[in-house]
Amino acid sequence: MDESSITLLLRLIIAHLLADFVFQTNGMVKGKRENGPRSSQFRWHLVIVAVLTYLFIADWANWWAPIAMAIAHGIIDWIKISIKKDNMWIYLGDQFAHFISIILLWMLLIPKPIAAMIDLSSFEFHSTFLIIAIAYIIVALPSGVLIGYLTKSWQEQLSDKQNQESLKDAGKWIGIIERLLILTFIIFNQWEPIGFLLAAKSVFRFGDLKKGKEQKKTEYILIGTLLSFTLAIFIGLLVQLMIN
Repeated sequence: MDESSITLLLRLIIAHLLADFVFQTNGMVKGKRENGPRSSQFRWHLVIVAVLTYLFIADWANWWAPIAMAIAHGIIDWIKISIKKDNMWIYLGDQFAHFISIILLWMLLIPKPIAAMIDLSSFEFHSTFLIIAIAYIIVALPSGVLIGYLTKSWQEQLSDKQNQESLKDAGKWIGIIERLLILTFIIFNQWEPIGFLLAAKSVFRFGDLKKGKEQKKTEYILIGTLLSFTLAIFIGLLVQLMIN
């Protein structure tokens, strides 16, 4: 099995992650939800999907594959918008549908897709690099979105005053940094710093909980921290399994 078959799949996954989580702004998401497929934000998002797919396939004569991916992506997003709900299961279902569309396109692009999925013995350096790149993107952005859905009910219990006491997007960036650090520690098989990181973050918030101040917010942060650590550790172990 030619290793380029597997690296092509990994490149398609990276293209999707970049299009959906890095280059899709909050304004684009809001515009899509409010105005649907007719919005300029929706069209621009599909253009980004097509361009990134074209660049990561790197087959410059192949125009149908990026267009097919953009059409499939648009249909899935249109279905999600039509449901008019926003919860964790809709989010997971949307990403699962995108992943299936990626698999189907990949199967059309290579001659023996089933053999490629079964035979992973030819993994080399660039395959490992792509797997690690995918893991870093996932722990940085998609994981944060998932944690947001998982903690949404608790977030709604916090008062506006409690929410205003935090720096804008500070919690988001703290979560991203901590997950990136955890993934890095696991890749280098360094588990001790993970325990230190968890202990240090817990100590910062324990004072408020002990004094009875902002108890809800403290508990919310601790729950988010544990979810963040759990996801990062799980993805890190999965990466170790795949590359070792």
